[in-house]
Amino acid sequence: MTLHIDDVGLLILAVGLLVGYAVYKHTKAAAGAASKGDIVGAIAAAAAVITALFLLFGGGGSTSAGPDFRPAGHALASHQVSGVRST
Repeated sequence: MTLHIDDVGLLILAVGLLVGYAVYKHTKAAAGAASKGDIVGAIAAAAAVITALFLLFGGGGSTSAGPDFRPAGHALASHQVSGVRST
């Protein structure tokens, strides 16, 4: 099975991973050479960047919304409710 990743999606993933790596290296340098970087902050930053870019650029999805499909003979719920008599 072959998985095709769109060019825009690959670029979004690469930018997110680079931002995560940069956050990890920055927190490691700020805390000192003997300490570890903030891996949770790096993962959160990468996830936030990937999510934001995915929402901005649409993720490469090219499917458009089709017409509203309703089977013939079925009325909308608003028409069904309006036909009920009140006592």
